[in-house]
Amino acid sequence: MGKAQYKKKATARRHNPIRVPDAHLGGGKADGKANPEKEKQMLPVLQKLRSPDYADRTWACAAICNLVANDAATRRLFQGRNVVGELIERLSDSVDEVVVEASGALRNLAIDGGHELVSEMFNKGIMPHLTVLMGKIGSTVDEVLAADVQADSLSDEEIQQRKHILALAENVTILVWLLADANHKTLAAINSVAGGVAELLVKILRGREKLGLGVTLAAAQALYALTQDNRPFTNALLHTADALPTLVALAKADHAALEAELKAKAAKAKGKKKAAPEAEDEEVGDGRLLLTRVLVAGTLRNVVDAGSRTDESVGIAALTNDVILPLVNSLLDVNLANVVTRVGELVAALPAEDVPVAGKDLQNDHKSPVEVKLERLERMLTTVSIALEVLTGICAGLEDAEEEEMDEEDDAEMEDAIEDEALIAMGRDAPGEAGPAPTVKTTATLPTLLGALRLPERLSALAQLTPMSFPPTGAQPSLHPPTTAALSTLHLRALEALNNLLLTVAASLAGGADPSIAALIPAAGIWATVFGIISAAGEDASALTARGQEMRLEVLEAALGCAWGVSKVSADQLSPLAVQVQMLMDVLPALRSDAARTRALDTLAALASRPGVSVDENRAIGQWVLNLLPSANDEILVAVLNAVIDIYADEGRDYDRPVFVAGGFLDALASSVARVRADVRKIDRRKQPELRARAEEAYENLTAFVKYRRSLRL
Repeated sequence: MGKAQYKKKATARRHNPIRVPDAHLGGGKADGKANPEKEKQMLPVLQKLRSPDYADRTWACAAICNLVANDAATRRLFQGRNVVGELIERLSDSVDEVVVEASGALRNLAIDGGHELVSEMFNKGIMPHLTVLMGKIGSTVDEVLAADVQADSLSDEEIQQRKHILALAENVTILVWLLADANHKTLAAINSVAGGVAELLVKILRGREKLGLGVTLAAAQALYALTQDNRPFTNALLHTADALPTLVALAKADHAALEAELKAKAAKAKGKKKAAPEAEDEEVGDGRLLLTRVLVAGTLRNVVDAGSRTDESVGIAALTNDVILPLVNSLLDVNLANVVTRVGELVAALPAEDVPVAGKDLQNDHKSPVEVKLERLERMLTTVSIALEVLTGICAGLEDAEEEEMDEEDDAEMEDAIEDEALIAMGRDAPGEAGPAPTVKTTATLPTLLGALRLPERLSALAQLTPMSFPPTGAQPSLHPPTTAALSTLHLRALEALNNLLLTVAASLAGGADPSIAALIPAAGIWATVFGIISAAGEDASALTARGQEMRLEVLEAALGCAWGVSKVSADQLSPLAVQVQMLMDVLPALRSDAARTRALDTLAALASRPGVSVDENRAIGQWVLNLLPSANDEILVAVLNAVIDIYADEGRDYDRPVFVAGGFLDALASSVARVRADVRKIDRRKQPELRARAEEAYENLTAFVKYRRSLRL
């Protein structure tokens, strides 16, 4: 029980590509109202979207982006005037420049507005337009890649056309990525044209040197999102010519050398001109090549299973150990406290908000030097988060056992009115043995992950919260919402990777691995870190259910998974404080998922039965767990039964007689047998076969445990 291994992210769980959830912005402004100056410009801007003059239409598309950027209240005003439908209509405009700006406006709206706004785009018919544009982009990319012409030999008109098509390719690719992550319906729409999408994305990656960083990164983001637990698209990608060789080559490419080469070319192109302010201060670096490489590495691990036929041409184990793991490892030592301090300094230096006015030079991606630096810091945090997602998969060493076929027995063949004692008499004489240890299989060895790379310590450091990790619980938004959104995601991913690593260690030890690997886990340090996170995330109980605080609860639940892992691997090294034990008890009602509640219960059981536990500690936990039994059902019922049996399985423990015997635990368990059986039989074996099987096993162990403990009295 409690083994909740984090796998590839399902679309509903991903925090990207929503840059900043609406609620993080405080409704747009602290009072939830749009900027009056922006509101005045709304109608004139919308009117120009239908202007006969293409320059007006182009300007209007760009103006929309500036008016709604990171301002949910103003964005909703525009939505109420059907801005999404108007912009989608502009995707079929006769002028390329208008199409580019309209696609850019939709891209930025979707990134800021998130899943709900992307769903609106889908419902208003964006897919047919994107399909047409993808065909147009693919043809132009073919021409660019086939032409043996240097960019500096092109005419001004040809250069402008190429800029338009590259900008359009980036915008459309990002919209595909957003649609893939929005919901099952939008993902299905992308999958319906999976072959064409895969071909275009691979084509972009193959021609990355000619097409530029922006569109290459967008293609990598789309591929990574589309290959996560999405077999239809994965199959299409694997059947795309040159897909795997292109991805492997990009994963192996030295991003640092390529970035240096690009900087040299840019400097040469500018000649003696003074560099832009943002280019002079490379405190973080552009980071797009690095992020692209990490995304491609993640895509390869998404689509290539070790030992599969596809793996014959890739060698994913060797690629992971020689290329992917070193790449990920190089990103794990970022000092988040320093990042938060720097973000605070940059935010203080931001220029006052400049409300756009009419002007032919308005651009929808204009950023000040300070904004560029903030964006680069945000990209760096995102890169680390994606690297942690990849590491989570590397650390996921458990292979699920195949489910046995279950007989469709008739639950009604036994009378519901059978009493406790009769049911106990019908039970087996001894609790069943634990099932076989799960198969452990990792592409990297545990001594490498635990010892050479010191992952437990480094992941714990990345999981530690900062003052900017969650949105404030009051009315004011975060100091810098994009950083807050990125940090909370990073903490979650670090905890998920640590959880998987601890699970793999626990399973390896159960399977007979060298016990010395447990010594490589800094149990006390992880325990302290985890409970610092649980305390900080859960200090305001009302915040756990507040809109905009969803990541607070997710991080807390992931931290509980790590607490469970440490308690299973190194319980003998733990000396939990009474306040920590009470924290586990208090947090249970606030948890959203049964899996998280089960982790908390299993952790308490491990603490109550750890070597050297005092009688008083055992009594406090044991009595509390037993008190849950009358109201527990389904997953929690199974967890409670397993916890009680695990704690008191050994009648020779010092705490058994003063707690289990003196406290009348056996009588309480015996009197619950009929009720437990009735609750187990309510679990539909067709809808929840795994839960039903575990519940039946727990019930059988309960009756056997009662019989066994009674036999000890004789």
